[in-house]
Amino acid sequence: MKKPVLVLLALLALLAFAQAAMAQTPASVPAPVTDAATAQFLTSLAGGQAQAPADLTPAPLFMSNCGNGPACGTGQLCCFTCGAPPPDDDTSICYNCITGTRCPRPV
Repeated sequence: MKKPVLVLLALLALLAFAQAAMAQTPASVPAPVTDAATAQFLTSLAGGQAQAPADLTPAPLFMSNCGNGPACGTGQLCCFTCGAPPPDDDTSICYNCITGTRCPRPV
């Protein structure tokens, strides 16, 4: 009967000691040291983005048609609709104009 009581008291004492040890505040971590190049880089980021020059040309449109057909209309996407490549490996027949916001998953 004395042994379980002693074990219980030992666990309670250990618990009280662990709580006291956990209550201590951790040591403060010093701030990282930055060199001059890093400081200059960080200040350049804080300035914001520069304006793009006005003489830039717009990006070209690489796709002028959809597969073998004409270009898709407004609100349509040119989607790959073949599940398996055709026997002659001409994948241009697999592109079709689809109305919607995403292409369907080929099956």
